Amino acid sequence: MKKLFRKLKDKKPTGNDQGLSETTSLREALPSIAQDITPPAPIQTPVAQPSPPTTTAPPIEVLPSSNICQICFHLDATHAPRDGNLNTKDPSWAELEYNLPPDTHAAKLVPKSEDLINSANGGCMHCFIVRTALNAIHPGWENEKTILHVFLAPGVPVVVRLEFGSLITTHMSREEALQTYGFDVPVKFTVIVRDPEKPSVDVEIYRPLSPSPSGGSGTPGPGKYPSSPYCQKLYLFCLPIRRVLGFDLSSLVRHVGFGEEIPQCAGNEDSLNFINQRVNECITSHSCEGNNKLLPQLPSRVIWVQAHTPSRIQLVEPTGIRAKYIALSYCWGSVSPDTYLTDARNLESRKAGINYDELPPLLQDVVTCVRALGIEYLWVDRLCIVQGDGGDFSTQAPKMGDIYGDATLTIAAASGESENDRILLERDTKAGPFSLDLKLKGMGTLTLKVRQRTHKIETEYVGGDYGRVSTRAWIWQERLLSSRTVFFTPRALKFECHHHSVWQGYAPGVVGNSWSTHVELASSSHNAWLRLLIEFMKRNITNASDRLPAIESVMKRIAVNTGWSPFWGVFEEKLVESLGWSAIDLKTSSGQASCRMNPGHYAPTWSWASVDGEITYIHVLTDQHYAPLHQVDPLMYELQCRDLDRATGAITMIGSYLIGGIRCTIEPNASYSEESEMTREVGKYRYTHNVRVSGQHPDFLFNPDVPLMSVEGDPNQPYSGSAVRAPYGVNNATEEWTGNCLVLLVARRNKRSLALLLGASLRDIDGAAWERIGLSTSIDVSVWDEEHVKTGPVRVV
Repeated sequence: MKKLFRKLKDKKPTGNDQGLSETTSLREALPSIAQDITPPAPIQTPVAQPSPPTTTAPPIEVLPSSNICQICFHLDATHAPRDGNLNTKDPSWAELEYNLPPDTHAAKLVPKSEDLINSANGGCMHCFIVRTALNAIHPGWENEKTILHVFLAPGVPVVVRLEFGSLITTHMSREEALQTYGFDVPVKFTVIVRDPEKPSVDVEIYRPLSPSPSGGSGTPGPGKYPSSPYCQKLYLFCLPIRRVLGFDLSSLVRHVGFGEEIPQCAGNEDSLNFINQRVNECITSHSCEGNNKLLPQLPSRVIWVQAHTPSRIQLVEPTGIRAKYIALSYCWGSVSPDTYLTDARNLESRKAGINYDELPPLLQDVVTCVRALGIEYLWVDRLCIVQGDGGDFSTQAPKMGDIYGDATLTIAAASGESENDRILLERDTKAGPFSLDLKLKGMGTLTLKVRQRTHKIETEYVGGDYGRVSTRAWIWQERLLSSRTVFFTPRALKFECHHHSVWQGYAPGVVGNSWSTHVELASSSHNAWLRLLIEFMKRNITNASDRLPAIESVMKRIAVNTGWSPFWGVFEEKLVESLGWSAIDLKTSSGQASCRMNPGHYAPTWSWASVDGEITYIHVLTDQHYAPLHQVDPLMYELQCRDLDRATGAITMIGSYLIGGIRCTIEPNASYSEESEMTREVGKYRYTHNVRVSGQHPDFLFNPDVPLMSVEGDPNQPYSGSAVRAPYGVNNATEEWTGNCLVLLVARRNKRSLALLLGASLRDIDGAAWERIGLSTSIDVSVWDEEHVKTGPVRVV
C-alpha cells in the first residue's frame, strides 16, 4: 500500500483525459500548480441532508502508522504532537475555537513551506491536498516567502493559515527574564515578522455533507460540476487496487471534518431559517439571560416596523407593553448634519411616522430583516435615544444592560462600517467553495471542498475579528449584555448566545464557544475580569469620556452576580490586584509608552481608565498558562487599602515605600525612516527609564504609563523636581531628564517585586497626593528589607 500514492508511471494524459492517466507520475504532471493551473470557478451545490460516512466495515489504513508523514501527519491530530497541556489545563486551539471536551487531542503544526511542497511532490496525498487547497484560494503562494500553520482536530475541518513573512525564534535567560518581566524562569519567544502589505489567509478543507453528484462509478455526473481544466488536474489517479468488500473511500480522509455549504446571500430564505432555528433552539433549550416565560417589556422608545401608518414605520413610546423586539448593534461612522438620528427637533415627526426610503441603507436592511423574522419592534440607539442638546442619553445609557439583555435578538452589522453600508449582501464567490476530487482508479472519486474560512482562526476566544465592529468599545458591551446575537459578516452569519455559537457552514452538531459567556466567567473569576479589561482597552471609542460609561452596564451585571462594588473601572473588593496593569509595550525596542493621556481627567491615575491605549495584566494573572509560573514563583500582596473616596476616586493605601530617582536617557533611533511604517511606529528616539532606590542595588527599569516629564519650579513646592505624566498634547521629550518619584510596594515574588511608581500630583498640591506614572516588576525583593524603607499611608489620586 505504500506505493499507492508514491510512484506513478510516465505517460502524459491526452486532451480528452479527465485528469492524470494511470501511468503519469504526480511529480511530472504537477511541476508547478501555480503556473500551470488557472483558478477554478466557484461550485454551487444545493444544501441537502447530511449523509454520514459508511460504517459497514472498519476503515482501511492507506499507509502503516510507522510511515505516517512527519510533515502533515496525514491530517490526523492523533498522530501529531498534542497542542495544549492537560496537566496545566492549558487549552488547545480546538478547545478555544469549538465546544469540545478538554481531553480532545488537537494539534497545531508549523511545517516549513518548502518541506510540504517537497512532500507533496514526493507522493504524500495529504500534503498534496494542503498544497492544492492553498493554490485554489491563493494561487502562486509557493513562490512567496510564507509561513504555514495547520490546525487539526477530530470532527472539524482542517484549517491551514497562510502567512506572509518569516519566523524568528529567540531565547531569554532566567536573568534576562527576571530583569525584564520579573519572572524567575527562562523564556522562549517565537516571533512572526509579517509582511504588512499581505494579510494572512485561512483556508478550510472539509468533507461536503451534500450527497455526491456522482454516478455508480464515483465520477461526477453530467452537469453537476463544471468541467474546468483546473478541476480535471486535481484528480489523483492511483495504481489498480484490489477491491475490498465494504471499503469506504472516506476512510482516507476520515479525520477531516464535514462542512455545510453557505448560502450565497445573507438575506435569502436559508439565512433567515438559520437565524430562526438558532433563536428558537436557544429560547426553548438553553438557560441564557432573558429566557423566561414572560415576554420582555419594551424599552421606553422603540421603532414599530408594522405600524398602522402609511409608512408602516413609527417611533413609539410604549408603557408597560410586553412583546418581542430586536436590538441593533452597529458602527455609527462619522456624524454630520445629514446623519439620520432622533433629536429634540425631529422627535415629534419621528413619532408621526418614518419613511422607509429616507432611512440609510443599513437601517433599510435591518427593517427588512426584522419584518422577515416576524418581529414587530426594533430598538436602535441613534433613533430611540434623543441625541444632542435636550436629549436623554444620560438617563438611557444606564439602561443598556436591560435593553440588550431583554431583546429577543441583537443584530450585529459586522459587514458595515457605518449606516450607509448594507448587510443583506451577496457572498464573495472568490472565497469558494471549490471542489478537490481525488480519483482512485477503479474505485471512484473522493471529493473534498476548499474555501476561505469565514472567520480568522484563533481569534474567537478573544471576541473574534469581524471588521470594524470588533474594534469598538460600545459594541463590546452590547455583545456581552445581549442574550442572543446574530453577526452579519461579509462571508457568513454567526449566531451567539450565552450557551454556544454557531457559524453558517458548520456541520450539524458542531458548535463553538461563546465569547459572551465571559461576563459569567468574570463573575466567578477575577482573572477572567482582568482579561476582559485587556480586550476592552483594545477597542476604540470616539469620546474618551465615554470609556467608563461604555463598561458600566457590564460591571453592574457582574456586581449583581458577585456582590462586588464597582469603583472607577475596578471592583472595590479586588482593588489591590487591579493596580497591576501596565501599558502594553508595543514599542519595546524604543522604550516609549504606548498609551496616551486623555484630553480630560476622566478617572483617577491609578485606574486603567486614566489612559488611552492597550494595557496588560500579564504580571498579575495567575490562571491558564500562567498557573505553573505562579506555583513556583507566587505573587504575595502586601499593599492594603485604608480609605477610598467614591466621588473623586482618591484612594489611601497602607504599605512600604521609598523615594527613588528616575533618569530618562534618550538616543536617536538609527533605524528610523519616514518611509517605513514600522520604524515610524517605533519613533525617532530610544528611551530608557532607570530608577535608583539604593546605592547597594543596581538601577532597575520600569514601564511608564504614558510619556513622562520632570517638573521644574519653586524648590519649596512639594512637586518640584518630580517626574509626572506629560499633559495631553505634549510630545515626547527629546532631551534627557531626571526626576524624583515614590516607589510603593504592591506585592513580592521570590526574587523580584511588583511596585507602583508615583509622581507628585499637580492637581492636589495641598493634600500631598501622588499620581501614578508607571509600574515596575524588576525591583530586587531585598530592597524592601533595608532601613530606609518607610511604612505608612500614601494617597493616590
